[in-house]
Amino acid sequence: MLRQFSIRRIVISVCLDFFCTMGALLGAAYYRSVVGSPPVVVVEMLRWIRIPVQAWEVYSPAYAIDPAVFVLVALIWPFFFVVFRVYDGRFNPTLRAELGNILVAIVASTLTLAGVLYFTYQETSRILFVLFLVLNIVSLLGLRIAWWLFRTQIGSNQKQQQRHQVLIVGAGAVGKAVAENIVKYAQEQSHIIGFVDDDPTKQHGLVNGFTVLGSLDQIADIVQQHEVQDAVVALPLRAHERLVDVCNRLQRLSVRVYVIPDLFALSFPRATLDGFGGIPVIDLGQPGIYGWQRWLKRIFDVIITTFILFFIWPLLLLIGLLVRLDSPGPIFYRQKRVGEHGASFEMMKFRSMRIDSDDRLHREHITRLIKENTSVADGSSGNSSLKLKDDPRVTRVGVFIRKTSLDELPQLFNVLRGEMSLVGPRPPIPYEVELYQDWHRRRLEVLPGITGIWQVKGRNRVGFDEMVRMDIEYIDKQSVWLDMKLLFLTPIAAVKGNGAG
Repeated sequence: MLRQFSIRRIVISVCLDFFCTMGALLGAAYYRSVVGSPPVVVVEMLRWIRIPVQAWEVYSPAYAIDPAVFVLVALIWPFFFVVFRVYDGRFNPTLRAELGNILVAIVASTLTLAGVLYFTYQETSRILFVLFLVLNIVSLLGLRIAWWLFRTQIGSNQKQQQRHQVLIVGAGAVGKAVAENIVKYAQEQSHIIGFVDDDPTKQHGLVNGFTVLGSLDQIADIVQQHEVQDAVVALPLRAHERLVDVCNRLQRLSVRVYVIPDLFALSFPRATLDGFGGIPVIDLGQPGIYGWQRWLKRIFDVIITTFILFFIWPLLLLIGLLVRLDSPGPIFYRQKRVGEHGASFEMMKFRSMRIDSDDRLHREHITRLIKENTSVADGSSGNSSLKLKDDPRVTRVGVFIRKTSLDELPQLFNVLRGEMSLVGPRPPIPYEVELYQDWHRRRLEVLPGITGIWQVKGRNRVGFDEMVRMDIEYIDKQSVWLDMKLLFLTPIAAVKGNGAG
């Protein structure tokens, strides 16, 4: 169950984080000016990472930090804490997740502060900077740990709330054994809400003391109603096709799936041997990337996006001016798109079409591309492109910015908001998703991106199915290094304009 923070807790957390951060800055200045030289171990560590340490002068804290640094910290820290959803309980379901998000926000804030001070030539002691980082991490993480320890002492119901809601798929002999083992070995971490099974004689009856909540066709409603987090699939081997379908449906609902070992699981690339409730299972893993890999990708996105915006803001102003002069209407075009796990958001682009344009042509084009899988090779359509060629709705400036992909630049703000990533599958339009086959929906397992393998390798020269295969290739192989490679190749593909429409 996703934690949701109350307004009161958010306000208190924001205030405490602000005062702790400012206190860490003052504490670093005090230590720098009063205590004297740091311990020998610290000096050697700083020298090892090539930070020169000279004789440590004693001087007043008032001269240790420029007042502008306090202003910068007061602006940068809240910004990144909001960007990394530190105060959003839905993104901090556990203490570990919350601590991770705070750590990432602090590191991103510190790197940004260092960059601003470097470009503005502000003189700030490097040792003071390191002390501030350490004190900030210790104080904010310590604050969350202390709060968690306090909450765990409030009542015995707290442990009950932290247990995962577990659904067992299949109420046969294997399912019964799973329930017995969970009760025996994992009752403190897992709470069985019941079974689902297609046997009509078991519907709404009790199996091993747990209710059969419904059939497999009702599994989506059961997951949402009971806020299921984990599912153990214990169907018999003869239900092979049914079993794979259930696993795919559960993963699309962001449920972590555990399957009793069988050869069918080799179809899932993230499958690993694991234990659940004292029994051997195959863990299919959570859809997308999680844990430290997701934090690393988020840090990478925010730092690179901030760096890009710092240098291209004159270009953004120029394009905005050209769009406004070329045709009446707003500079930006906001369109509803489908993001990670089917969540909708408003994607930003520079407006490249005339206002009040009818989307009927585009709907017909998308329908033909998906259903007929139109491609350049088959020549089945005179419009063999994933974009609509010779679109009468496009303005003069729109033709240029669409061909060079400059119309996509405002999506950098979607990246900062956490709705998109720099690299990933392109976010589809809702009426496009309605036409998807089941395997097409794997594109929704990760955050959508501004660029990806399709934009670099295929652009608009490939059919829809091939584009989806490229997206799935990225999902299975994604890493920061792959993101860096694709970001490097994207401007080259945009300048060539191969296949752009």
